[in-house]
Amino acid sequence: MGGRFSVPDSSRTVRSNPSETQLADFSLVRSIGRGAFGKVCIVEHRGMKTFYACKYMSKNSLIKNSVAHNVLRELELLRELSHPFIVNLYFTFQDEEFIYEVCDLLLGGDLRFHLNEQGRFSEERAKLYLCEIALALDYLHNRCQIVHRDIKPENILLDNDGHAHLTDFNLAIKLSPGTLANSFSGTRPYMAPEILMTALEQLPGYDFAVDFWALGVTFYEMIRGIRPYDFSPDFSSLQVLRLMSGNHLVLPSRWSSDLISFISSMLNYDLNKRIDTYEKLTAHHYLYGRMNLQKILDKQTFPVFVPRNNRLNCNSSRDLLERRTTNSSPLHLRLQRRQSKLRHPNHNPQQPQSSDANTFTEYNRFRRGSILEQDNCQKRTGAGVHQSYGSTQYPFRTSRDTTCSM
Repeated sequence: MGGRFSVPDSSRTVRSNPSETQLADFSLVRSIGRGAFGKVCIVEHRGMKTFYACKYMSKNSLIKNSVAHNVLRELELLRELSHPFIVNLYFTFQDEEFIYEVCDLLLGGDLRFHLNEQGRFSEERAKLYLCEIALALDYLHNRCQIVHRDIKPENILLDNDGHAHLTDFNLAIKLSPGTLANSFSGTRPYMAPEILMTALEQLPGYDFAVDFWALGVTFYEMIRGIRPYDFSPDFSSLQVLRLMSGNHLVLPSRWSSDLISFISSMLNYDLNKRIDTYEKLTAHHYLYGRMNLQKILDKQTFPVFVPRNNRLNCNSSRDLLERRTTNSSPLHLRLQRRQSKLRHPNHNPQQPQSSDANTFTEYNRFRRGSILEQDNCQKRTGAGVHQSYGSTQYPFRTSRDTTCSM
């Protein structure tokens, strides 16, 4: 992939009626990967001349695998979100066969790809990623009451400039005040002790703190190149808890005393002694007075590492998907359906029949993210408007960043 793409610009004209958004508004640029139930393409909005990532999923596959409700729940969460360090949703819509998500185009690759290529990151580089994702968590926890539950390198994408963005809200859940989550959700090497203890009925549930444990595991892995706790997939939850509680955390002597103190606090088995909130994280002497969080939020702190823009920053096998995914894209299928209707005007394809199928019918077919409302507000009030999200001031954005998977 040669040059960089232009970024979505809120000053461009968009449809005033979200219900008009449809597949015909976008042209396919190329495919960049596939997920469990669909594929991901780069698309260009024909009217706005802006590039996005478009993930489309087969509704039949979602229904057959009983995950339709989860997908729609994730979209409902994403509609509420708008943050500089989150992969933001712009449009969702559906047709006879697919449901579509159109969001930020981030082509800098995920942190897992870069860890696999480079082994580990410098402390300065990892610290910026830590702060950027911590700012996203502050927004999610304090403003939106959302627990992500799957913080890990695979779910942190880089934009063209090297800034980190949190993605994949499939396991995220919204907590009402005073309530706890209690399902066994996440990726085991990044699960906090409270999730395992809840599964063993040693605790009634867990809350936002589990995201900061997972961020601590991710930070450790970025700096050292391996995860803090190495255990077999066959380990039971009880065995993993014994490993975590047994003082087996390796802290290399080459690390500074401040870094050792910080990592030890993030991965302390005792929740009462752990860094489990944004406020505690930023108050620790490892960061306090050394990292300007407002400058980081405003993207005035420049990343040490800038992804290459002359290639896809993903596993090279994804490039081989391009021919297959492009030929089977809904943009081609749409033409096939149109030709079929011309040949067989009375043919009416049947929608899958199930309770999950009704979920798609009830879902607003052409949802648009809340960012459009914020953009309109900015136009009315001027570029200097700020809105209080969590414990930090978040500016309205006048543009989107672009940097392989969703």
